[in-house]
Amino acid sequence: MRVFRDDGVSGRTANRPAFQSAIKFCDGYEIDYFIVWNTSRFARNKIDAASHKKLLESGGTKVVYVSVNIDNETDEGWFSESIFEIMDEHYSRQVSRDTRRSMLKNARDGYWNGGKVPYGYAAIAADGHRKRLQIVPEEAVVVKEIYRVYLTGIGCKIIAMNLNDRGIYYRGERWSKGHIARVLKNPVYSGYIAFNRLDKLKHEKPESEWIMTKSHDAIIDSEDAAKVREQFRLRAPSNDGGSPHSNFAFTGILRCGECGAAMQTESATGRNKIYHYYNCSRAQKGSGCRNRRISAGEFDQWMVDTIIQRVLTPERMREVIAEVQELTSSWQEDHDRRRQAVIKQIKECNRRRQNLFDVLELHGKDAPNLGDLTTRLRQLNNQLKMLEEELRAIEEEDAPTVNISDEQILEATGLFSKVIQNTGDNKKLRLLMGHFIDKIVVNDSNVEMEYRPDRIVNTNEKSRELVVHSSENWLPEQGSNLRPAD
Repeated sequence: MRVFRDDGVSGRTANRPAFQSAIKFCDGYEIDYFIVWNTSRFARNKIDAASHKKLLESGGTKVVYVSVNIDNETDEGWFSESIFEIMDEHYSRQVSRDTRRSMLKNARDGYWNGGKVPYGYAAIAADGHRKRLQIVPEEAVVVKEIYRVYLTGIGCKIIAMNLNDRGIYYRGERWSKGHIARVLKNPVYSGYIAFNRLDKLKHEKPESEWIMTKSHDAIIDSEDAAKVREQFRLRAPSNDGGSPHSNFAFTGILRCGECGAAMQTESATGRNKIYHYYNCSRAQKGSGCRNRRISAGEFDQWMVDTIIQRVLTPERMREVIAEVQELTSSWQEDHDRRRQAVIKQIKECNRRRQNLFDVLELHGKDAPNLGDLTTRLRQLNNQLKMLEEELRAIEEEDAPTVNISDEQILEATGLFSKVIQNTGDNKKLRLLMGHFIDKIVVNDSNVEMEYRPDRIVNTNEKSRELVVHSSENWLPEQGSNLRPAD
């Protein structure tokens, strides 16, 4: 028997170290019973409870409660357990609502609810254990400068670099783009505490869903704060809710020809428009390379056209069509089915082995039944070796040969090219390009693209290099609208 304790950790969350260790322990050792005090200590979320019970049951482990007699193998026991779980979740939600109500009142009364104190403020004891936010004058001056400079069109990275160069640091550490962005986006600087800002995955919700409470003295005027938030909205390219950094087709693929660093997107503000560029990431950080801003939209269009003309040729499409026809054949279906079945077994074997490693790492030489653990690991290693050999044999099987007419090739080439040229979803286009392109190196007078034909047509050819000469056709001149950008 092994005891796992999570003292002082709420059962509302499944992110409890000892709880997760107990789950892995049961899975690795094939334990018969998982004993817990009551349903609320197992989980206070019905979905979490169901998922963890399913995982335990798959390994032959049964959940048993000490404080209540429930036989969940009977219909009556299953029903009773479900009722308890619903009541536990209801109670947890009620506590959460009461806590948020208390925090809202505390903020309205001018008190700080805890957590990391924002730059520009200090938490000062005011009433017993409660504290208030108080402005730190020397930090407030920096906050005001950040807002003022950003509204002139200067980006977060440049602001951070300028502060660091002047020896002005973020509480002992160098400013980063993220530090600046958090200062600019946090409503605390206009005197408000925002509730309901993040969802369960810690992603920021739309501002319309925030609960704003006036709480303390402001450093930034509300009107200026609103202007900054609007600038953030305008500078972020629309991507159907995706990341602003992934709005363009070749993000993550481009490399600087001078230093080899990634070329990332950045923005600059013109008179009536936001401009987006690819630029060397080292240059953006001021780390030695020179600025080489290239219009992201123009480059994407030129590069897509070049790939269609030089890579997606009828010769390549002959092999693409052959692969498509193979996928529709019974051989391919059977091949894929057998391959996926073995891969699933490999993943399951690796998961069980990792669970045992986690137990060993957690307890070291004090791990329970250490001899049994070694035997079990040896069994899993042997099983994994056999599965990998089986998978290798399946993947080495040759597909049947298919004949394709020139008319079909031309028709498919035209259709494929049209789809790529007309797609309005750059995220999907980027995923397609990244599937077969390893990198694109941007030099002063040419672009070198390293790609893998086997990723397009599933052949055994090695990676090839396509060099497109002359900068006249694609390298845009740097216009007067360029400004330092993030």
